[in-house]
Amino acid sequence: MDELRPGRPKIREALEMNFSKEWDQRYAENTHLSIWPWSDLVSLVRRHCKNLGGRRVLELGSGAGANIPFFQALGADYHGVDGSPTTVARLQQRFPDFAPRIVVADFTVAFPFETSFDLIVDRASLTHNTTAAIESALRLVRRSLRPGGFFVGVDWFSTKFTEFSRGRADTDPNTRSGYTDGPFADTGRVHFSDEQHIRTLFADFELIVLEEKLVRSVVSSTTDVFAAWNLVARV
Repeated sequence: MDELRPGRPKIREALEMNFSKEWDQRYAENTHLSIWPWSDLVSLVRRHCKNLGGRRVLELGSGAGANIPFFQALGADYHGVDGSPTTVARLQQRFPDFAPRIVVADFTVAFPFETSFDLIVDRASLTHNTTAAIESALRLVRRSLRPGGFFVGVDWFSTKFTEFSRGRADTDPNTRSGYTDGPFADTGRVHFSDEQHIRTLFADFELIVLEEKLVRSVVSSTTDVFAAWNLVARV
C-alpha cells in the first residue's frame, strides 16, 4: 500500500482556493453522475497503453468512478484523486479494495502518493481549471510518470465548442465561467483550447495522438457544436 505524502494540510489549504466547490455540490445533488467508462478513454488506453496488469495508474478527477471498473478489469493498480469529499467518500465505499488509494486532493498543487505511475489519465477534469493551474498539474504529471509513461486526456474542450462564446471571460483568454444553463451550469470555471494552446501545454511531452472531435446536432432546433480534444502524450 502506498503511503500518502506528508503535508496533507497544505493540500487541503490549497484545495479551498483552487477546487470548484460547485462540483462537490453537483455530486451531493446526484447530478453529473456518469457511471460507464468513457469509450474514448477506453479506446486510447487499449490502443497505446498495453499490459496494464499490476501497473500503477492515476486518474485525475475520479468523479463518480466511471473509469474505475475498466482499470479494475485490466488488473491495474488504480489510484484516484478528486477535489470533492462527497464523491471520494462514495467511491471508497463502492470500491473498498482501492479505498486507501482514492483520496481528496487538489491535483493542480500536489499528488498525494509516494510513487510513480505508468499511466495518468484525465477525462474532462483538468479542463475545469485556469491555464496556470493546468500548467502546474502537467508539471506534476511529468514528474510523476515513469520514463516512457503515458498521459491520456479525453474531452479537453475546444474553442470551437459553442459554449466557449457563451461563458464570461475569467482569469485568462482560455478560461470561462458564469454559466447558468447548459452543460456547464453551476460548475465554476471551464477551460477551452485550440491546437496551438494544446501543443504549448504539452511542449515538454511527446504528443503521440492529438484528435479534435466535433459533434453537430442535425435533428433538433439547436445548431450547437460540441468540440473537444483527445490526446496521448509520453515522457
